[in-house]
Amino acid sequence: MPYTANSLNPPNKREKTVAGAPASKSARRSHAEKRQETRGKILHAALDIIVEEGIRSVRNRAVAKRAGVSLGSTTYHFSSIEELIVSAFHFWRDNILITENPFFGQLIEVFLPYGDGSVPPKQRPKVAAKLWQISSNYLCDQLQGERRDRLLELAFYHESVRYPALREMINREWQAQLDILADVHSAMGSDDPDTDALLTAAVFRHLERSITLSEHAKVDTILIAVTTRRHLSQCFGFDIPEPD
Repeated sequence: MPYTANSLNPPNKREKTVAGAPASKSARRSHAEKRQETRGKILHAALDIIVEEGIRSVRNRAVAKRAGVSLGSTTYHFSSIEELIVSAFHFWRDNILITENPFFGQLIEVFLPYGDGSVPPKQRPKVAAKLWQISSNYLCDQLQGERRDRLLELAFYHESVRYPALREMINREWQAQLDILADVHSAMGSDDPDTDALLTAAVFRHLERSITLSEHAKVDTILIAVTTRRHLSQCFGFDIPEPD
């Protein structure tokens, strides 16, 4: 007899739960954590292969072997190699926080005292010295730190030619950085802040790439300091003094 609200003896609810109820929250959570762990292993493996063998070597079988997971796991989590590569880029970016790195945060902080977004001419040399110091320190930290990250960056930029989704992510990130740099140049009195931002980004990227690919084990910090100082001096229209 089916159970109704008027039945005096409803069936044992506990038995029904055991027989037909869905898994407990803890069981579902455990399953989700395992899926996330497997996905992370696959992404880490893909990044290792990119650094050691190049991005063209990222294939399902190679990634599965490196990650220590079944071949089916790679296709379960990623429907294509393109999705895997794009996800690896996103995963790497989230971990190293390039878009929200301290450099851009420090740039913004320098201009907080100037609410209208413009630095008075008399104060620009002092602000320029701070900007030079921040820029030089940032590049040195980037290049003296994890070389693997710079190699991954180069690999992803190169491969973005083939993958539209990856190209879109990179272009979006670059534009966000250019917007901040343009604000910096505008605050320092530039009559063409967008172009100056492009020049600054080009100088920084060239330093990063040339030093990353250099055969010298030691980073040339003097080259970085001299180059950034000269570039910013030309942009701002005066010689940058030593920082306080």
